[in-house]
Amino acid sequence: MPSQGRSLELRVGIFVALSVIVGTILVFSLGNRSALFSAKRTYISVFSNVDGLRPGSPIRMSGLDVGTVGEVRFQDDGRCEVELNISEENARFITATSVASIGSKGLLGDKLVEVTPGTGASLPSGATIQSAEGGGLFGALASAGELVDDARPAIANVRLLTETFAEEQFRQDLRDITHNIAELTRMAREEDGTVRRLLTDPELADRLTSTLGSVQLASAELSRTSRNVRLITDEIATGDGTVHRLIYDDDGARLVESLADTAGEAATILRDVRTGDGNMHDLLYGDEAGDLISNLTAMSADLRVVMADIRAGRGTIGGLLADPSIYEDIRRIVGNVERNDILRALVRYSIREDEAVPPAPRAEPEEGN
Repeated sequence: MPSQGRSLELRVGIFVALSVIVGTILVFSLGNRSALFSAKRTYISVFSNVDGLRPGSPIRMSGLDVGTVGEVRFQDDGRCEVELNISEENARFITATSVASIGSKGLLGDKLVEVTPGTGASLPSGATIQSAEGGGLFGALASAGELVDDARPAIANVRLLTETFAEEQFRQDLRDITHNIAELTRMAREEDGTVRRLLTDPELADRLTSTLGSVQLASAELSRTSRNVRLITDEIATGDGTVHRLIYDDDGARLVESLADTAGEAATILRDVRTGDGNMHDLLYGDEAGDLISNLTAMSADLRVVMADIRAGRGTIGGLLADPSIYEDIRRIVGNVERNDILRALVRYSIREDEAVPPAPRAEPEEGN
């Protein structure tokens, strides 16, 4: 009996030892998988619907497990507050730009929380991570429903387009357009038209290029002219030249007034000449105008007769102009006078006598004047 008791106690001891060893192994294994013994940061995220999320659900970041869900509780406004326990090592990626959403491991899997890594300084423990609704299967189905609603107008347009293509007249018009395009391309390829020469004749292409260049130069010249005109107008508007003063200063107004006064005076003079009784009116509209024209005509006729006589050599002036013998006689007389010493002495004497005569005294003005 004592031996059997000791054997039973030994077996019980071995079983307890093995149980402790297996339990320790399981605890350390589960602790390593869930980071049970690592330092953590606790964050808060608020959702309208947690969609079956439970404490202990995993938290993933970029596909990796970084923590577990803690407590899930209601707030005063009826929304759900979820406690997120994230390991200290991975909490450095939780920033103000991080977003938490509820997802699932599959179509029928357990729920989890997905957190996107952010940029900037990491949030301290106890901070709130902004949330995004609509995750998981139901969110995906809702998004798919919204996409279907958005696609309905496009589907209706496609239906209208297909119905249009189904019309026989539209198909015939489309065939005619295609046939005409094919005919035009055949004519451009085979017949000797402008399009074919434009495509195959280098000389015509060069002329067209030259024409386009000329048009470009003309447009550039027009642009320069426009720019110069704009500069001139700016200079007139902002400068202090004559044109600026005429347009913007009082000189321009005075010039316009002077021109208006001059035009008025000219109109008055013309009206007086037309309606008055002065010499100019009598000369233009009276009988004296006819007499003046008659006298001028008679004078012109007499002058024509005198000129004809002079040209024919009649009379003294005509003889002087037309008879060379008279010219020679006058020249001979003048030459003899120049060679005659007696005549030259008389001329010198006359000049000396004139110089010796004192000039006549001028009458002095009286003092009273």
